[in-house]
Amino acid sequence: MFCQVLALNAGLVPSLYASTAAAQQFTTPRTGSIERTQILDAIRPAPDSKIRFVVHSLRVIKGKSATFAFAAVEPSKQEYDGGEYILQRDSAKSATRWRVIWAVTGGGANACADIAAYYNSATQHLAKVGIAVDTLKPRHTSEAKRLAASAFADEDCWSVGDLGPDIAVPDK
Repeated sequence: MFCQVLALNAGLVPSLYASTAAAQQFTTPRTGSIERTQILDAIRPAPDSKIRFVVHSLRVIKGKSATFAFAAVEPSKQEYDGGEYILQRDSAKSATRWRVIWAVTGGGANACADIAAYYNSATQHLAKVGIAVDTLKPRHTSEAKRLAASAFADEDCWSVGDLGPDIAVPDK
């Protein structure tokens, strides 16, 4: 039953952010820039880590009350698994620190229904602050739908990926 509800909700996900700005633009911080360094530092497992990343995608979008980044990275020397990360930096004057709010990294495995729900939590959080999730993280919605459909078709479906922090989604 849970999987059926999840699959139905996945079809509603696009309507959550349909009202966001149609012409939302992202930027990609230049290699060596302070912003890029701060984002990659937030992903590193420890503050003094010297891990160098191969950056496949890096996008930054300003929302209503915070700035968000999406990074798809892997370590250049395979020190640990790479992954996809959504980060947030609050807009307060003193807030210069990026923090990971959502991540899927390689290695582990989770139930498709759990991963689909995790994808939907990111969509809901970003919609609340005026960000179209697919503008920040390309193909996010289609992946959430694929996972939900897989969970619906097979309750025992599992997919590769360790899930990062939980995004607190407020009650409607």
